[in-house]
Amino acid sequence: MNRRRVKLVLRWSGVVVLILILATFWFREELRDFAVDDTRYADEIRVAANRNGLDPQFVRAVVFQESRFDPFARGRAGEVGLMQVLPSGAAAEWERVTGRKKPGTNALYDPAVNLEIGCWYLARGMRKYAAYTNVHELALARYNAGESRSEKWKPERKDGDVIGRITIPSTKEYVAKIMSRYRAYREAEKSRGR
Repeated sequence: MNRRRVKLVLRWSGVVVLILILATFWFREELRDFAVDDTRYADEIRVAANRNGLDPQFVRAVVFQESRFDPFARGRAGEVGLMQVLPSGAAAEWERVTGRKKPGTNALYDPAVNLEIGCWYLARGMRKYAAYTNVHELALARYNAGESRSEKWKPERKDGDVIGRITIPSTKEYVAKIMSRYRAYREAEKSRGR
């Protein structure tokens, strides 16, 4: 090969590598999500969801968004486990309302314990907003941003839009992503004839 051809090959190789690096950066979330096994803990999710009156596919979508099915996930504010249960938040409320001793932080890494408390807390939001058409969106907003904020985002009409009322961009994205994934899981379930 002559020098000119070698330089051309090297230049184009560099361009291709740069494009691959940029694509990896640009699509990093999609690439990360592609590798997630979202069938992990299916039995535990089903049990906790059913015990708390939730659709297991809804809980599955929440777990995907919260932890990507990593039972050892830890959030910036101290949330832990599959459903990113906050020891001083949902777990403390669970203790206060149920009268059962709040598990320690290490116990919240146990998928069954985490799912039980996370589903219990999510179900409280579903019951609170049961009169609304978009009950799932309101319960998710409460789960992510707290009850005082979700109260501000309630639509005036029971059938009104919720996502458009959410004023925190990260919560709006959180709710939209979970709802999109939940719809996809339900469609897949229907196509399998369940």
